[in-house]
Amino acid sequence: MQATLSELHRETRRIVRPVIHGGEEVILTDFGKPVARIVPFMPTVTVSPADARASGMLADQSIIAAIAEAREDEVVHLDP
Repeated sequence: MQATLSELHRETRRIVRPVIHGGEEVILTDFGKPVARIVPFMPTVTVSPADARASGMLADQSIIAAIAEAREDEVVHLDP
């Protein structure tokens, strides 16, 4: 996908969403010349839990462990 700097200024959300949610790359141009790229920070792969289980990529224990780990990170420890 390509966008001009002016388009980015006016329509940031429309231009950036495909990068975030679709893993696309955007080439920014200024006066018709490429000047920058917007790329996803990390490649994203979305797989449903059912598909992951069916393919053997993910076991129920792995899911439970990941949820428990995420919850531990959210716990706020207060000193008495």
